[in-house]
Amino acid sequence: METGLRAGTLIEESVSLSLISKRSKRLVRTTKTSLTGFNIKFYKDVTEVQFITSEKKEVRNWFFKIEEKESSGGQVMEMSFKDDVIHSYHSAMDIQQSVKLGVEYLRDLFAKPILEVFLFPDDIPYPFYIGFKECNNLYMKGEKPMRNEDLKNVLENVLIKSVCIIQLPVNADFKCNNNALKFNEFSSLSNACGHWITREVLLSLKCSRIHLHHTLLEAHDFMAFFERWYYSNDKHFEVMILRTDKTFNGLRLDGFHQIPWDTQLRGQHFLYAHKLAFDCSEGTNIMREDGILCTVLFRETIVFFCVWHNRFPDISGATIFI
Repeated sequence: METGLRAGTLIEESVSLSLISKRSKRLVRTTKTSLTGFNIKFYKDVTEVQFITSEKKEVRNWFFKIEEKESSGGQVMEMSFKDDVIHSYHSAMDIQQSVKLGVEYLRDLFAKPILEVFLFPDDIPYPFYIGFKECNNLYMKGEKPMRNEDLKNVLENVLIKSVCIIQLPVNADFKCNNNALKFNEFSSLSNACGHWITREVLLSLKCSRIHLHHTLLEAHDFMAFFERWYYSNDKHFEVMILRTDKTFNGLRLDGFHQIPWDTQLRGQHFLYAHKLAFDCSEGTNIMREDGILCTVLFRETIVFFCVWHNRFPDISGATIFI
């Protein structure tokens, strides 16, 4: 009798086998796979769990689907395994609890983390809960604001280890525990409303990368953030793009150690992302006491603030923003 599964066993075969008995489940747990973790996508009427390999490829899927049926209390799943895909069917009342149980089962079975979560909350049935405690990256996108209590629950109760991007309207009266906003990268990019980003929220952020749209922040708010960085020994902050529905008129930097730009000091372009760079030839260059150089470039409604950890980045193939 075999004592282990072949290394190439398909993911859905492993899940199916693990459900047969406790012994089968133990067998699956000891099998090596190329699986590195899971991505989860929440939609209105379906949740998709993607199985991601070490090559960052999506290899298999588990779809949790809403089907008209009586609630089972979330304890029984009707499942099918077909064409390399797992399907399970749930009532609208059961699906969130079923997703929670399913994800917990997978994490226990394969001992792998949740990598990326994509939340599309428009018209998701209430009450909504995300059903897990941590992930690497979280992306939220929609046309409608989430209920304050649901967004608060996500931001306060899910440990987002790296990136949090909110691309949906947020109610202006939204508040949460600002100490929970401990991401490495944070963006609030709604075209509708970012007025919840107050001075207090801004100053609570310890992110290395920040991108905020449609705030009501003004020059003195940015200066409070800038001065905190300038008089600190922070060596992690990289870049901020800050847009306001008011104005940054009155922003003054003449009280700091300014240095005229030349090509020996730094490059002309700051590499913001792999294929995106910003022209900083007209920005104000400021040197901190420890020799770290930054540039601040501002217009009436936008501030671009970057730190030159690499003063001469390779921008080959990058789109240049002026």
